[in-house]
Amino acid sequence: MLRRLLTLAGVLLLTACDAGAPVSHPDATMPTPTWAPAPSASPAGTTMPVPERPTGVAIGTTVTAISENAAFVLPEAARSPVAGPTRGVVSVAGGFRVVAGSAVHNLPGGATWALPAPGGAIAVPRDAGWTAVALPDRGDVIILSATGEVLRTIATGGRPAALAADGSRIAVLDASESSITVFDAATGARQEALRAGDGAVTVAAVGGGRFAVIDARDGELLVFDTGPLILRQRYPVKGGAWAAAYDGNRGVLWVTLTARNEVVGFHLGGGTPREVGRHPTVRLPLALAVDPASGALAVAGSDGTGAQGLVQRIAA
Repeated sequence: MLRRLLTLAGVLLLTACDAGAPVSHPDATMPTPTWAPAPSASPAGTTMPVPERPTGVAIGTTVTAISENAAFVLPEAARSPVAGPTRGVVSVAGGFRVVAGSAVHNLPGGATWALPAPGGAIAVPRDAGWTAVALPDRGDVIILSATGEVLRTIATGGRPAALAADGSRIAVLDASESSITVFDAATGARQEALRAGDGAVTVAAVGGGRFAVIDARDGELLVFDTGPLILRQRYPVKGGAWAAAYDGNRGVLWVTLTARNEVVGFHLGGGTPREVGRHPTVRLPLALAVDPASGALAVAGSDGTGAQGLVQRIAA
């Protein structure tokens, strides 16, 4: 009996020590967006057609959307072919950076930076002068200089699906493990890691050393503090939460709801996220971006027929 109790105590102790730590789930299924019905309200703001279904969007003085093999500058929908599948887009001063195949394209008309392997997610923190790019097949994140040279390589130990950065930290989301891992941006040193719900799909830097994660499987918004990494806020978001983008000037995190064809904004300054805005969107809003200067939103989705995509701009 004593041996059995000691064995049980050991199992419970190991369980307690491992609680919240990332666990490898090689057979885990990735969350998929909840399919949306036909919109019941006209999308807010203005909509712009895209000849190919958009998979990502970024907004600055103009809007750029990416499809599987091209980038489009809107509203003219001028097509910029790129070599290899596009996997990420972000706005920067004077234009946009698009990850396609094993390269980063600076649009419009800028230099093309070669990558050591096919790229994925991209993050450019404000006023930091560097760019982080995920190399999911290698399990790495690389830091590029302002001219595209590789400054350092971070081995994440997993498969980075999404990135966020705040200038001093890089948050790496591994969708297969539903985990978030934080690295020191200056040295690449691994800091801490935690499970992030049961179906994390995206991460965003939300100021003050915090990162927000959307758990699409459980329909929750998770806000983590860093130093040490701790889950500070956990808030239910009904309606198929999927994409997220943060307006740092206003302290608002915007989240798309694919099952409701909506985008909802939450102020994160208090103890509990507080809803501060809600807008009808194009159908199945899978990608979202916010202009840090104006607060305008760009939402990428479908026209419902499959013939083309739609990108929506909502003024602040």
